[in-house]
Amino acid sequence: MRIRKLLVYVNILLLLVIFDCQKQTGTIPERIGNWRVTVGPAGNEFYQPPVEKNVAPPSQQLLNIVKMIAPEGKEIEKWRAIRDSIYFIRASGDDEEYDFIIYSNGKLIELEYDNAQDQEERPDRMVLKGSKRSIKYRQIPPRARNMLSRLHPAMQAPQCWLVDTPVGKRSVVQVGELAYFIRGDGQIQAAGLINRGAMKEIDPEAQRPSSPEDVQNHAREAFAPYRDKFGVQKQLQLLSQCSPNPDGSFRFVIIGDSRSNNDLWSQITKHIDMIEPKPLFAINTGDIVPHGYVDEYLNYYIPVLKDIDVPFFVALGNHDDGDSGLAIEYRELFGPNSLNYYFDFGSIRFIIMDNCTRVQPYDSTLQWLEQTLASTPEGHRIVMCAHKPISNIEKWAYHAWDDVHSKVFADLMEKYQVAEVFFGHIHAYSTATLNGIHYTIAGGGGAGLHDRYGPDGNVHHYIICDVAPDGSIRQQVVRFYRVDE
Repeated sequence: MRIRKLLVYVNILLLLVIFDCQKQTGTIPERIGNWRVTVGPAGNEFYQPPVEKNVAPPSQQLLNIVKMIAPEGKEIEKWRAIRDSIYFIRASGDDEEYDFIIYSNGKLIELEYDNAQDQEERPDRMVLKGSKRSIKYRQIPPRARNMLSRLHPAMQAPQCWLVDTPVGKRSVVQVGELAYFIRGDGQIQAAGLINRGAMKEIDPEAQRPSSPEDVQNHAREAFAPYRDKFGVQKQLQLLSQCSPNPDGSFRFVIIGDSRSNNDLWSQITKHIDMIEPKPLFAINTGDIVPHGYVDEYLNYYIPVLKDIDVPFFVALGNHDDGDSGLAIEYRELFGPNSLNYYFDFGSIRFIIMDNCTRVQPYDSTLQWLEQTLASTPEGHRIVMCAHKPISNIEKWAYHAWDDVHSKVFADLMEKYQVAEVFFGHIHAYSTATLNGIHYTIAGGGGAGLHDRYGPDGNVHHYIICDVAPDGSIRQQVVRFYRVDE
């Protein structure tokens, strides 16, 4: 009887311990949408550089195909191997560039055109909505028909259209899954795979304006309904209504490089909104859209977050800088002071810095950073966020900020004993310590993954950061895998 009572007491004690652990750690859903979710501790020092291969130059036969498509007078400027048997080749001349992605056997994957007047012809941004009408193959210019018959000797009855594009009318010939865009004189200007958006229709009203003034006016008008919700000042206002727990503890999350995968981006934000305890805010380390255009913010970034009430702060990424490279669109959405800013919450100062654009010279930005670091309230720890990692850490140097400014930045982190530094830019999870400062790459929010950081690093993810009463930060890495992986 005594043994039975003892077992009952032991079971009750175990249940209380389990309940207490759950109360402390909360719940993190193990699946969302088509994604399986795992949670692990912080840290991934693994690094394995890619094995250098002796890449054979493109064959003369392949170069002849490129020269045949490119206009007369265009020379092969450069090439590189993208993967085994796939090459990037540029033919240029007279301030014009024809960029080919092509298999070694001559099968074309993509062709884009650009010139010194910033006129672009890209297969995924050519067909203006409602302009496509069917035509006969015999209506295609003879020069193009001759070229296509040489490229596709077995071609039979291809589908053809006449379309309006941002640069004028183009004939389109679809051969299998490949669409060719042809000028009136028969020159092939662009080409791309249908399953990669080559025939996607675009709204003519959503075309990007041509001048910085037009860009600003267009962005100001387009973002008018959203600026109050998404601007930095609004996020700070929302955060001011939150407080740490009575003991000073709280939770926030870090995510980065969330462009280019709408399904994952939307599922990650839903997941962040579902975890318990719920984070008080999130910081994105940049590259939230593919190029920084108005329509990308409207169609990719805003819809996912419009119903989420967790404040989201952003560090500008190099893909967010827009048409001019001056982040005009970004600043119209997030506010004029959205490039370099900070806020104090609990016992931590959070600093968010632009190290991608030249809106302000980097030297001036670093002076602002030192002033912000120096003015940190006594007893506060510092969390630093920017997009590009520093080149001082050798394993990140291949895709990093320049050496001169990286050194100044790292010296400031050491001088002011910054607690945590978070970057994006590299699409992986990786950690390093330099002169006692802990650095983390959190670039797994959706962009195509890098392959140097092992199974714990080459994975989509975000980071949960739990701040303890003493200000120390415990991190957990939330990793996402497709259910069928």
